[in-house]
Amino acid sequence: MTFKPAVEARFPDFADHTDSLVGHGVEFFLASNETLRPHLNETPYGHKLSWLDFTETAEKEWSIRDFLNFFNVINGIAFGDRGIPMPQWVMVDLILMPAAALIAGLPQAEFADMVERSTFRFDTDVKQLLRKVQQDMRDSGYRGPVPVGGYCAAPSAEPGRWVGWSLWSLMPAVGLGKAAKALALSAYRAQKLDGVTQYDNSALKVHTEFGALKVLVATVPFHTSPGSFVYQSDLTLPAGGEVPEPTFLLDPFDYSRQRAMQKDIEAGRCEFYVLPPGHVRRDGKTYVPILEKELPR
Repeated sequence: MTFKPAVEARFPDFADHTDSLVGHGVEFFLASNETLRPHLNETPYGHKLSWLDFTETAEKEWSIRDFLNFFNVINGIAFGDRGIPMPQWVMVDLILMPAAALIAGLPQAEFADMVERSTFRFDTDVKQLLRKVQQDMRDSGYRGPVPVGGYCAAPSAEPGRWVGWSLWSLMPAVGLGKAAKALALSAYRAQKLDGVTQYDNSALKVHTEFGALKVLVATVPFHTSPGSFVYQSDLTLPAGGEVPEPTFLLDPFDYSRQRAMQKDIEAGRCEFYVLPPGHVRRDGKTYVPILEKELPR
């Protein structure tokens, strides 16, 4: 009997627009290594992913090594000034060896069109940096697709529990981030997903589409980016249900409130959840809707 991955059972329509993205030139790749291939779902939501083995040395129409290198470079550009570019060894040791990366790619002509027409509101330097990537491709003779988004997670010691650590997209407002995450979680057959993000990160809008995020750790001062917290999505929960009203709206830069939340968690007094849609606007400012649940004494 074939069991449907948890994310597909809970969110059966999350990749419905994948065909539309493919129709606009997007191709979805699953990059890993051959030893893990039997353990990965290569047809998430019924969509066949293009397999890439990073150890393969056979000649192709284009270089897998260059494609993965450009993924790494553009991933760093997409995260802008958050100070978390990915060293090459991290990509090998934490993605391609123990797990897999879900990568969305565009043909170079479509990529060039996207660069010229996009505004990249999250960083004014992005367009200039991507033009440099284009020049690097021309200089090296690379003719393959260009990474424009992706999702990465690593398995944890608990079976079925994964740790997500890189969601990005250069194509806003088309649902690429949501599709990449859904396809990846199905490919991993993940049941629970932990992750670290920041209260001001726009990716919260995508993360909370997969249900309210339970805040496991409300503040992570050791992290490179201020305002980081640890969350968990339980993909095995039943689908549906109305989103409750938030208990309060959290200023993403109110570090004192975040420390107070952590003390409540540590003392076993409360649980906190980040509610959809992740960010709300009030009086010209962005806030995070938080549900606070008191725990029985």
